[in-house]
Amino acid sequence: MKRGLVLLCPFLVLLLLAAKPSAEPPAASKALAAIVGDYEKWQLDQNPFARLQQGLRVTRLPDYSYEGEEKEAAFCRALRERLARVDAQGLSHEEWLTREILDWQLGVSIEGLEHVRNIFQITPYNAPLRSPLHQVFTGFAFDADEDLDRYLDLMRQYAAAIDQLRANLQIQRGNEVLLPKAEIEPVVSFVRSFIRSPEQSLFAVSTARLSEIDAPRAAAFQAEVRILVETLVNPALERLAALPDSPDYRKVAPDRVGLGQYLGGQEAYRYLVRSHTTLDLTPEEIHRRGLAEVARLNASLDEARKKIGFAGSPEDFRRFLKTDPRFFARTPEEVAERLMAPIRRLEPRLGDFFLRTPKAPYGVARLESALEGPMTYGFYQQPTPARAEGDYLFNGSRLDERPLLSAAAVVFHELIPGHHLQVSLQMENEALPDFRRLLYPTAFLEGWAMYASGLAMEMGGYTDPYDLAGWIADDLLLSSRLVVDTGMNAYGWQRQQAIDYMKANTLESGTQIGTETLRYAVDTPGQALAYKMGSDKIWELRHKAEKELGKKFDLRRFHDAVIGSGAMPMTVLEKHVTWWIGGEKRR
Repeated sequence: MKRGLVLLCPFLVLLLLAAKPSAEPPAASKALAAIVGDYEKWQLDQNPFARLQQGLRVTRLPDYSYEGEEKEAAFCRALRERLARVDAQGLSHEEWLTREILDWQLGVSIEGLEHVRNIFQITPYNAPLRSPLHQVFTGFAFDADEDLDRYLDLMRQYAAAIDQLRANLQIQRGNEVLLPKAEIEPVVSFVRSFIRSPEQSLFAVSTARLSEIDAPRAAAFQAEVRILVETLVNPALERLAALPDSPDYRKVAPDRVGLGQYLGGQEAYRYLVRSHTTLDLTPEEIHRRGLAEVARLNASLDEARKKIGFAGSPEDFRRFLKTDPRFFARTPEEVAERLMAPIRRLEPRLGDFFLRTPKAPYGVARLESALEGPMTYGFYQQPTPARAEGDYLFNGSRLDERPLLSAAAVVFHELIPGHHLQVSLQMENEALPDFRRLLYPTAFLEGWAMYASGLAMEMGGYTDPYDLAGWIADDLLLSSRLVVDTGMNAYGWQRQQAIDYMKANTLESGTQIGTETLRYAVDTPGQALAYKMGSDKIWELRHKAEKELGKKFDLRRFHDAVIGSGAMPMTVLEKHVTWWIGGEKRR
């Protein structure tokens, strides 16, 4: 009997343990979870992108009015006050990250209310027209009759949203915040590019998309869509375009560019610098950093010239890199081929540098025509439940003015090991709270991508000496932004001064420099600073880890520490990596 009891004891212990209630989570954890839940619920109510990313139906579009901005700031202010009462000492490290990241995000939203009337909402890089508004319609799934009514209601909401953007532009005009003359034509052309016939409109729904709907009902719905395009959507877009296109608007629009020219513009720019770089830096500090980097990289480009054995002068070498036929594609299909070739070289080495890689496939595709005129390059389009692939959408227009010298650097930045790897891993990480899976502070997002294009050198991605020159040229472009973005917005530079600086110090064509300078000065002031500043911070943290860990340093584990918990402000990342280094020392 005694022997039998001994044999049964472990089983009885397990039963007792299973029957014992699990320990209550700490009070701080419960409070944080409640706050995060309220924030995520609010996001799903307000942000169609959040719903798209989770495969949920979109039933309402955002409120773009200034009154809507005030409501958002009030909500964020109340939530941040609750967050301040959460005891950080009672949280796990991941919970602490959640608290710090959410506090930063709420603070940015609250402070942004002070400056929103100095920020243009209808410029090609900043307008919500390409994302997320249009994605709601182009990716809409029709599974039942009720979806038809929902789509029509969203079309009506879209027209109302366009009118809100127009009202805001009119309020800005009353405050003497007008689009500069050089930006009016790109904005007007951009908005009017979406005014199309009902058959060609992006709101048109093909019969194939309505395969689950009864044929007569589908035909009636398509007729209703055509009526709404003609009577509601197109007129709203035309009203928006007509405001800056009017003679009286053009007459009083400023000749100068840059945020600093407007009342409160200097303060707004400093806010944008902090929010995009996620660092407590001034425009003056960043400007000086840019001048030093451009000088260093010009010297590096000349070293590349010597290694290649180019016989001409540095000026001849630059002219050669900008004009030689080998650096140009003749068709968009050739552009796609040249972009994917470097990626294929890198793929076999990913396991040597990363512990994890994303499941989502990736590729390249041409940018929609409405965006090719005002945009310099293109952008990365991340996967969604409706479209599983992440793509770099490239500009396939005017190919004789778009050299592909930096194609390898660009695609490493946009896909692997850049945006696609980082963004997809973040989206696929179900351990993160939903809001962290959807959060992309500019400095982290673009800083990682720029770091990745430099990391590709260690991975063997730049096999051709001209690829290396292209990488330096890409770094020159991103570093020159530190000079011209701050120059036009904080120092009062004329746009021509910025154009001349970029012509002298980058390898971009006149077409590219034209759109880039408007991007920095009008579309998204401060955003272009985040690439270099974020990348520099990641390299700084890597060198710190290498120094402190010595032989214990594992590059794969460092990369997992940087991107494994999702995007975050660089100030929080620095504390996170310091915590990780301590853990590695103990491991």
